[in-house]
Amino acid sequence: MAKVFILLGIFILVVYVYSIKKIKATKEKTGKINSVQEFHNNYQYMSAKKQIRKNQTSGDYCKYITKYNSSEDYREKS
Repeated sequence: MAKVFILLGIFILVVYVYSIKKIKATKEKTGKINSVQEFHNNYQYMSAKKQIRKNQTSGDYCKYITKYNSSEDYREKS
């Protein structure tokens, strides 16, 4: 019975040590990632695009034809 508890204790110790090493390695890899700064940079880029669109005058507007405002309903493949 004592051998079972000893083996169980050794197994738990090995799993614990392995988990701690794995967590440390993950922290070192992801320590350089700054998700908040990436979000802010991306948001500023999107805000700049919106600002450019807002500042365009009606003379600079380029009308795009999409499938929703196209006069063509269906195009056959040749």
